Amino acid sequence: MKTLCGIILAVALAALSAHGAFDIRDYGAKGDGETKDTAAIQRAIDAASAAGGGEVLLPKGIYLCGSVFLKNGVDFHIDEGAVLKGSPDKEDYNALDVAPQNWGRLGSGDNISGGHLILCVEQENVTLRGPGKVDGNVGAFLKMPDGSHPPTKLRIPWRPAQMIWFVESRNVTIRDIEIADAPYWSCFIYGCEDVVVERANIHTVRNPHTYNGDGLDIDSSRRVRVTDCNISTADDAITLRAAGQGHLKTDGPCADITVSNCTFSSDCNAIRLGVGNGVIRDCSFTGIRIENTRYAVNAVGAWSRPEHGVDISNISFRDMQIDA
Repeated sequence: MKTLCGIILAVALAALSAHGAFDIRDYGAKGDGETKDTAAIQRAIDAASAAGGGEVLLPKGIYLCGSVFLKNGVDFHIDEGAVLKGSPDKEDYNALDVAPQNWGRLGSGDNISGGHLILCVEQENVTLRGPGKVDGNVGAFLKMPDGSHPPTKLRIPWRPAQMIWFVESRNVTIRDIEIADAPYWSCFIYGCEDVVVERANIHTVRNPHTYNGDGLDIDSSRRVRVTDCNISTADDAITLRAAGQGHLKTDGPCADITVSNCTFSSDCNAIRLGVGNGVIRDCSFTGIRIENTRYAVNAVGAWSRPEHGVDISNISFRDMQIDA
């Protein structure tokens, strides 16, 4: 009888999803801020992708969550009043060997695990949108056993890596969303093609300082458009990098990147170019406002010697308002 009931429920959910969103509550999510909703959210994503794609809806509520994997054709919609909040427990995050493109540096100074909250690895036609929020729950990680803030990043006990991790994926859209309080980089576009990031509000905690608290990092990716975003961070607000060698399955230049009508603010660099041994070329920044920032633009070919460093060419800056 339990098996029959399970079949009936599955058919009912499939019929519901065929006529509307794949609502994560229909797959068991509670949204009470206490229950771990990871498995329920992943079931909804899997169902939407298996159906050929569709909207995965997170309605109003706080969804405590570990690592979830976005898949082909999924429109991951965090609705108004909804928060996807990172679990404070390291066992809820993916292992370092989740994909060959992944990396971590435990014990090396940065002390990042290679765990991510949202992963999209080698997928196509994926959307991450709001107007709700992705909350990295930084306060659960950047603290000492006595609750104090670590005096340096060398003292951080454990933390996830890039909160949102898009890797070697195509036709990606991130829009109308708040991305907040990551314990490391906020959003990493790595080896991707044809990406749009628009009307994103990305911010990391600046006091107390979030070590490596970047906003949007774009590495070895092509045809990326960033527009109408507000990024305020403890570390680099936006970076263009070319560090795919040895990690990506198919490496390529960081090229054809357009950034327009954005506001950046940072305790470090508002705009950073460099890191890696590849190529950054054919990129433009137009209509940019930089405020309350240490360095406006920092272009560094080689992060350290004896690296060859990045070859940077044909980068344009137009209509910039800078307070740095």
